Amino acid sequence: MIQAMQETTHSQVVQVALKVPFAAHLDYSLNHDLTAPPIGGRVLVPLGKNKQLVGVVVGLVAESEFKTLKPIIAVLDTEPLLNATTLQLLRLAAKYYQVSFGEMIFTALPAWFRKTNNRPIPIHYWWQVVADLEVAQTALKVAPKQLEVFEYLMLHGPLQSKAMSHISSTAAQICRQLQDKALITSTEVCFVETDQAFDPGFKLTADQDRALKQIQKSKDQFEVHLLDGITGSGKTEIYIRLINELLEKQQQALVLVPEIGLTPQLFQEISQRINGQMAILHSGLSDGARARVWHHAARGLVDVVVSTRSGIFTPFKNLGSILVDEEHDLSYKQQEGIRYSARDLAVLRAKIEQVPVILGSATPSFETLNHANNGRYQWLKLRSRTNHNPMPSLRLQNTQSKQLVKGLTQQTLSTIESHLADGHQVLVFLNRRGWSQKLICHECGWVAECDDCDAYLTYHKHLDLLKCHHCERRYSLPEFCPSCGSQAVETMGAGTEKIAAGLMEQFAETAVVRFDRDSVKTPAQWQKNLETVRSGKPCVIVGTQMLSKGHDFPLLSLVVVVNVDNSFFSADFRATEYLAQLLVQVSGRAGRAKTKGEVIIQTQFPEHEFFQSLFQENYESFAQQQLTERAEMRFPPYTYMAIVRGQFRDERLLDQFLQQLADGLEQNQDISVLGPLPAPMQKRQKLFRMQLILNSNDRKGLHQTLHLLKTQKTVENKHHIQWFVDIDPVSLD
Repeated sequence: MIQAMQETTHSQVVQVALKVPFAAHLDYSLNHDLTAPPIGGRVLVPLGKNKQLVGVVVGLVAESEFKTLKPIIAVLDTEPLLNATTLQLLRLAAKYYQVSFGEMIFTALPAWFRKTNNRPIPIHYWWQVVADLEVAQTALKVAPKQLEVFEYLMLHGPLQSKAMSHISSTAAQICRQLQDKALITSTEVCFVETDQAFDPGFKLTADQDRALKQIQKSKDQFEVHLLDGITGSGKTEIYIRLINELLEKQQQALVLVPEIGLTPQLFQEISQRINGQMAILHSGLSDGARARVWHHAARGLVDVVVSTRSGIFTPFKNLGSILVDEEHDLSYKQQEGIRYSARDLAVLRAKIEQVPVILGSATPSFETLNHANNGRYQWLKLRSRTNHNPMPSLRLQNTQSKQLVKGLTQQTLSTIESHLADGHQVLVFLNRRGWSQKLICHECGWVAECDDCDAYLTYHKHLDLLKCHHCERRYSLPEFCPSCGSQAVETMGAGTEKIAAGLMEQFAETAVVRFDRDSVKTPAQWQKNLETVRSGKPCVIVGTQMLSKGHDFPLLSLVVVVNVDNSFFSADFRATEYLAQLLVQVSGRAGRAKTKGEVIIQTQFPEHEFFQSLFQENYESFAQQQLTERAEMRFPPYTYMAIVRGQFRDERLLDQFLQQLADGLEQNQDISVLGPLPAPMQKRQKLFRMQLILNSNDRKGLHQTLHLLKTQKTVENKHHIQWFVDIDPVSLD
């Protein structure tokens, strides 16, 4: 470990951003024996008495307001890790989200760059076939496992060996054997050779052609395009053609997707169609792998990066465009730490770098639609499917007074049986993991709840225990009701586990494939389940929200949606918006190829105006009606919202602290303050949770007030209560 040096007077001042909340940067001196670090590069500096931290240089100046400064310990980078445009993005983001510059920088940096004791960045190889199938079949007559890997790679490549672990636990070794036989090749970055890029010869629909030409007009300047296309309308085809145009100009593209599960699918679609290098970036990768993508993108060695939200900070040598797929998705909003929106930062970054940004969705967010209505975004509509199939037919099924079989009505089961008999696939969708929602006593009404959270416990049959889905605490199943001693304790409601079990009993000869956080925990499990579905055989897919977006199952003809009614009673004004997006997205999975699509929604409220508005017209009409209501109520996107969230072990002290904050805020008459209010989940992990909801017509005034609240510390926090500000919250909890 390098020892910290004594404080000295300074000859040159280095401004260093650290992961600390109390300052945008700290000043350090530079010893004569050290080369001046580049702005955007990392240094090792002392902090306090014994700490040594990695920081990022954000300025070099001649003087400091402080007389004596501690010297920098070591310069870690000779070239900038963050270029000028990335630093500008992070500086503006820090100001907007009410955090320090250093906190924002270290949110963006992959973990690899926050340490000093890293090994060299490891190399992970991508494999791709270079021989045709006939040659491989001849060469591998007596090596069936090698042939299986070759055929899989030919169909799905380029891939890393770990993506084939579900085929063989020795996939990496087999790939090396195939390379020795000159049947496949490897590279450090994913690539597609020029003569192997696949052109399917798609003829664009009139809508696609019109949208593509409008985007092409923006060329090398900032413009936001809303690509609003119904499911199956061919948004991905437009993405691919735009990317190919960028590559012809030696420019790079950033493609954002909301979920890790969608990354390989879109990656594969693009990789087979372009002549360039690609990379994946998401939280499931190792620290070294993520650092490697950063290095490659910054040096221009990667043409296209397909990433989840954190990829918005990736440095590029020559960025040409940003594409945000499923722009409405809540996953783009970080819900822990610095609560930034990757979609909104994509628009900001595109403006800084003067490049076009494309926001794609079948169900655009109301914020994006409002910008399109006002002409700030160019609105490009795709209203026909590329296969010319009609949208799925819809049937609302009243479950009132109906006998349910593991969560499904007999009529639903009969319809499932019919579709399976025709050789098709079925998706049963519900947004709940586990066996059932609640464990309840029918004698006294007791319901099993978590001791640490204000939440009901979920029963998981395969584990034979109760589990809290918020803190993951587990409980054994009680033999008697803890309240009255009765044995009349039973599960109520249905989760994915219970529905899957019921379908296995009902259709014993048919594969039932489960997709949820409990059954799919690794990329290999995910890939294995996808392989079962893509085999083309009749099957029933049971899943949660992870299946509602982006996935293309050509043989899927029926979608059954279970348990949507809770949204009608939510206190969150956005609940119906999110429910509409979910239903339209999941319904769009049906009938995407040659199969005719059908959707069944089980509900106790088939006459609810929500269904009439959404399905008798379309999502756009529904959204415009809802936007009119939002304008009348003075809710976002017509106003600007922030939530001050606090949590503490003592509810009374938390309430008092937030009330003091509220008293200070109410001096600004342009801001309405609601609260302190208990959060929708009032207790989580033994901490009470409360919040202040701030709403204003003046965004600048709201941000200035919040900045003063955080920096002036007019309220004494002697109990060290945890609190933070959530700008543009997407949920009231």
